[in-house]
Amino acid sequence: MNRYSYICIDSDGQEKDGFLQAKNDESARIQLMEQGLKIVRLDLCSGEESANSDTTEALEIKDFSSDQLAEYGKAAWNPDSEFLDHLPKNSQLNVHGMPLSASLRTLAEETSSRKLAHTFQKIAIDLEQGTTTEESFSRHLKHIPHNLESLIRAGAQTAQLESIIEDYIESQRVLMQSRHKLMTSLFYSSVLILGAFLLFDFLMISVVRSFRSIFLDFGTELPGITILVMRISDFLVAYGLPMLAILMFSFAGIWFSFDLFKMQAIRRRLINQIPILGSILSSISIALFCRMLATIIEAKIKLPEAIDLAAKATKDPNLIAGCELLKQRTMKGFDLAEASIEIPHFSKSFIHIFRWQDRPDIFIDSLRASSNIFQAKANMKTGTLVFILQPLVLIGIIFSIGLPIVAIYLPLIKVLNDLS
Repeated sequence: MNRYSYICIDSDGQEKDGFLQAKNDESARIQLMEQGLKIVRLDLCSGEESANSDTTEALEIKDFSSDQLAEYGKAAWNPDSEFLDHLPKNSQLNVHGMPLSASLRTLAEETSSRKLAHTFQKIAIDLEQGTTTEESFSRHLKHIPHNLESLIRAGAQTAQLESIIEDYIESQRVLMQSRHKLMTSLFYSSVLILGAFLLFDFLMISVVRSFRSIFLDFGTELPGITILVMRISDFLVAYGLPMLAILMFSFAGIWFSFDLFKMQAIRRRLINQIPILGSILSSISIALFCRMLATIIEAKIKLPEAIDLAAKATKDPNLIAGCELLKQRTMKGFDLAEASIEIPHFSKSFIHIFRWQDRPDIFIDSLRASSNIFQAKANMKTGTLVFILQPLVLIGIIFSIGLPIVAIYLPLIKVLNDLS
């Protein structure tokens, strides 16, 4: 801990000075601002100067406006928040000068989800009929995902509902597009692999066994590749179905065991280690997180709640668990960049998005830029995955079909030569 001397102005305009202990100069500023003090000067005391503080090493103190660090620091780092638990009792909140009901109708038209659009329309009708916001939300928001319910309540509280939900809808649209591209490429490759497997199974079990009896009847000397294929055929006939069933049940058991023991974050972290595919999924989640976090912070929602809401919007168990740890550390006074370094859920590229967290105005813009970068990275990796999968699948098909055909063709030529 470092020792700081300070000179501040209190709410009555009186000058106050003294000393305090803080981990860094940012934590010291936050402690002072939480007491409602305006910082005039903040100095770091050296080891000897802690006891005799006649001279101090001056720090560069920026004069932030009320919309920047002074206001942001109080809102971001204060853990004593009842923000999401209380809503105004009036029936019509204004959103950017537009009644809340009209805003909800606009959002209902923009969303691609029928369920979500229906919920927005019901709330709009209630508000137009004089129902209070809290009563209408309690009645209808229970039918939508919990993370979206929290975002709507937060947006209504801060009069930023329109921007928050618009970004949520846009983020979900981008997320669906990215997942559609990924699933389309994987589905196409999976169909080809499944077809090749079924054809390989048919050749090994039916065709190879039929030709085996022919070769044995003629007493033909078989090449090594044919003997190998016949042994594989015998193995598949004896153990093929039981092994397939064991593999399927084992995979299902391992997959659902993570759910049973509440280790979804570990499962997602293991999936993220898969080359290319893991990078795509991770980039999509980070892009969505950055976009939502920028919107939520811009709405002046406190930083711990903002991190929690943005993480839950991604529906990524690993990112949600990591942000829960990050939220706990920020509430203890750590800055985002420092708190995120030791969290195993985060990659190095994710940690870098917090480098501008001391400047909220720049931080918001950097988050939006990071969202675009990670989304572009996901799209590029998806194209790379498709480019790599196609030749690999083709090689697999050629090998699985060509191996039994060649194994049959070689001794068949010898049989025909012997007959001639």
